Amino acid sequence: MSTSNNGNATVSNESIPPVLRFWSGMYNAVPKIYLPGTKFDVSFTIVCSIVIFSVRLLFDSIFQGYLGWNPNSKYTTDCAASAASIFHSVVLCTGLASALRYVHPSLPIAKMSEAPQWWQDVANALLQFCTGYMFYDFFGMLRDNNWAIDVGDIAFVGHHIATVAYMSSCRSLGVGHISSMALMLTGELTNPLQNALHISRYAIQVEPIGTLWHVTHPYIELVYAVCYSFVRLVVGPVQIINITYHLLFTKLGRERVPLYTGLVWVALIWGIILGSLPWTFEAIAMVKDGLEVKYDRHFDYGPRFEL
Repeated sequence: MSTSNNGNATVSNESIPPVLRFWSGMYNAVPKIYLPGTKFDVSFTIVCSIVIFSVRLLFDSIFQGYLGWNPNSKYTTDCAASAASIFHSVVLCTGLASALRYVHPSLPIAKMSEAPQWWQDVANALLQFCTGYMFYDFFGMLRDNNWAIDVGDIAFVGHHIATVAYMSSCRSLGVGHISSMALMLTGELTNPLQNALHISRYAIQVEPIGTLWHVTHPYIELVYAVCYSFVRLVVGPVQIINITYHLLFTKLGRERVPLYTGLVWVALIWGIILGSLPWTFEAIAMVKDGLEVKYDRHFDYGPRFEL
């Protein structure tokens, strides 16, 4: 029977949930590459970016080859990107939910070193997996936009920078990773629905009337809108208030996280949720409209979607 050691604690590998054993094993299977002069590992981030890009290429071939969509159409490239994003969210949320469920107590300002070594490996793997996705997504956006940043993508780029900065600083300090992972979980939880909506709203522009896309699209839009509104209006603010309190208003939080770092973290997480308000208001309007969709087959997405 193999075991995992952490100080005086010895944990049987068989007692570790299979999902978490997978993440720990994958993380340790990748040779470490550190930033010069640091112990900050980036190798798993690089590997994850490559894996997700490979998944994206697979979906490119499905939409272009199997479904026969125009490879030069932005509808096609955006749908392939959305499918890759769904893959990332499902894989990430499965790992995050398992990891956070295992940790007790799950204080936002817990130290990484307080957890067993195998769990530290899992946390680092999940944080790097998400970071790898952010890098893939940024360069994927540039690739799809002929290596240019559109004005409409500025909020998207800002979100990715804030997210990577928060996750990376938590890893560097060895504290705050619980808050980062919890925010990642709720932030990504509605992502499969949001990207399913992206795919369905473009699919009804491409596929003939009467196909499954046209039948399911109104329900996808409504379910997404209900879930997104609830997470952004209720779950997200409650989480961020709790994290803000622990970082700035508790003695332990001020001891473990430097004040200026805590202020930056709080600004970043509030900035992310406030930056999502346009999508939140849109989702609320969708809920009010019920099955009367906003994105119908005549919706004009602008010149970027024209051949």
